Amino acid sequence: MVYYKMGDVIRELRDRLHMTQEELAAGICSVSSIAKIEKGSQNPSGRVAEALLRRLKDVGCFFTGFSQSEELLELSDWNRVVAQAKGGGKRNSLFEEQFYDYVLFENGKKKASDHSLQLLELMKLLVMSMPLNELYDETATRKTYTYLELYLLNSIAVEFFYMKSLEASNRILERLAAYLNEWHAGGEVERYLYPVVCNNLAAVKLSIGLSHPALLACDQGIASCLKNGILLPLPTLYGNQSNAFYALGETAEAQQADSRMRALRSMLSDRPDEPGPVELELLKGNCLMSFMW
Repeated sequence: MVYYKMGDVIRELRDRLHMTQEELAAGICSVSSIAKIEKGSQNPSGRVAEALLRRLKDVGCFFTGFSQSEELLELSDWNRVVAQAKGGGKRNSLFEEQFYDYVLFENGKKKASDHSLQLLELMKLLVMSMPLNELYDETATRKTYTYLELYLLNSIAVEFFYMKSLEASNRILERLAAYLNEWHAGGEVERYLYPVVCNNLAAVKLSIGLSHPALLACDQGIASCLKNGILLPLPTLYGNQSNAFYALGETAEAQQADSRMRALRSMLSDRPDEPGPVELELLKGNCLMSFMW
């Protein structure tokens, strides 16, 4: 597991918010202390660390590392979020503008649309806040992502999959799964997104012919769903798990996973969609179906 130094995260997030050290330090500590914290030569006290992260969160509330569950709940009404996006009112930050542009994209896109055009639109949204080359840079070390950047990365990987660019899709999903597991384990963002990413990663690996890694991704996604009580991704996870078992010649296990998939699909078809924040709405169209042999 990767552990990030407090100073690294504070420096990167401050830079992304275009905040000076003086602005961050005001009323909390000295500017020289900020410089030492960011260089790693000084550890902030609990009170100072909390105050710094609170200020950074208040300025950049769309950043996942400093989110609170109540902020996610504020986005629970999808229709209201769409209405706000269509209203065209003042956006308080680049990240807010990017978020509402994405809402409009999700609300207006047609499922039968050309995947290359959808990929282009998603990439245009992504470059509003981060360099596009991070999609392909194996050494990327960013520690702070917004809610939306994570969803955009997942959606871009899905579009690459549909366009048969499997290596690109696999690379993005592997890094995204590792990031969520290392940086957001147990948090609200990981709770909803991680199982979907695991499912998509399993579908890609099955397409490439990597059955053992696909099975591992399914196991991780299923464990996350069961731990957090998330039902929506489970049928496709069990479907991909069944396919992985079949590919490995483990027929009994494959049939058991297939039975679980069918039972869950039947149960979910007889009940309304799970209540939850807007993430579920955004992810419904970004979860790959089970890879069928």
